[in-house]
Amino acid sequence: MSRIFITSYPYVYERYFKVWDYFSEKDRLVFILPKKWTAKKGKILVEAPRREDLRIIPVPAYFNHSHYPLIRGLLKGWMPQAKRIIKDEAQPGDILYTAIEPNLLTTYLNSKLAKKLGMKHVFFTWQNVPYKKRLHGSKLRITERLIRKTIANSVGAIAGNTKAAEILREYLPAEASAKEGAGPDFKILVAPISGVDVKSFRPKIQSDFRQKYNLEGKTVLTFAGVFDERKGIPALLEAFEQSQKENSNLHLVMIGVGKLQKYIEDFVRDHQLEDKVTMIKWLPNEELPGVLCASDIFVHPSEPFGGWEEQFGYSMAEASACGLSVISTHSGSIDELIIDGKSGILIEPGNREQLKEAILKMAADRHWRGNLGMMGRMHMEENYGHDIIAEKFSEFFKQL
Repeated sequence: MSRIFITSYPYVYERYFKVWDYFSEKDRLVFILPKKWTAKKGKILVEAPRREDLRIIPVPAYFNHSHYPLIRGLLKGWMPQAKRIIKDEAQPGDILYTAIEPNLLTTYLNSKLAKKLGMKHVFFTWQNVPYKKRLHGSKLRITERLIRKTIANSVGAIAGNTKAAEILREYLPAEASAKEGAGPDFKILVAPISGVDVKSFRPKIQSDFRQKYNLEGKTVLTFAGVFDERKGIPALLEAFEQSQKENSNLHLVMIGVGKLQKYIEDFVRDHQLEDKVTMIKWLPNEELPGVLCASDIFVHPSEPFGGWEEQFGYSMAEASACGLSVISTHSGSIDELIIDGKSGILIEPGNREQLKEAILKMAADRHWRGNLGMMGRMHMEENYGHDIIAEKFSEFFKQL
């Protein structure tokens, strides 16, 4: 049976790597991962996981972000030693899965190596905004050329959302010979890069979160994520400030870090919200389920920003898995994750008034928001649990 070589930087993170614990044929897997990976401008250092039951080969990765002069992020995640390992170990017919976007030179180099060795190459994409809407001129031409060349060397792709799959199909030739590149048999699986840990993130987990932060009796709205413009931070603060004037029982918990931290602190001070807003820099992932279960509403008012739109939203998925109702926006691919009117409320991005009304409506009806949370939990279990995603991966690789 063919082996599956997996090379990427996302899988150094436990949150994403965990999906492979549910893969049924672990002996087929060979991971080539960055030995060390830095994120958040060097503030976070992650090391490749160590496992007895899975073969993981840690190697140096030389490009950790997308802000290098000239090349920008083209070589992000490039691991030169991976080439030697694959050449030494792989056999024709084996699969090389590069869990990195197809517009990067890193992915193209892997696809070229795979084709040369007679391997079947697969890549991953989250990109749910058309490239023509994000890029122009020579940058667009180079990007599209890389995508087409990578596709020509590949037999399939995993798209993290439906829009990403639709965008990818635009670059597939309608008919092509083996010499010319990808043909009608090019396969696309729609699935996120990893699932949701529905065993750890589940309803009714007990914690002392409310007691610790003196939140007993409050209607707690929680946000967890990066403090930047993409997450709708200004809209959230302004809508909350207006909402608490009509419902003084509301309390906002903001968990995260980011460049808008001072903006948040200034807003809270200037609007005398010190006793209404609790800021927590970050929490270990194992503590988050208890916090979510101690909350009443999860708020994530994502907005398009700089050619980006929400591609999945793991914090929303984990909140839903905990049975928490969610308020978010009609942006990016959120509507695949949060079903409007069934597992949460979706509003127009940046609309403060709609956000305020959604907060007040959900806060006023405990029974209704409980039903939304139950539907959200069911949606996660049936569609996004690690076991579901691992099985989709397995079936996809068998079809290649």
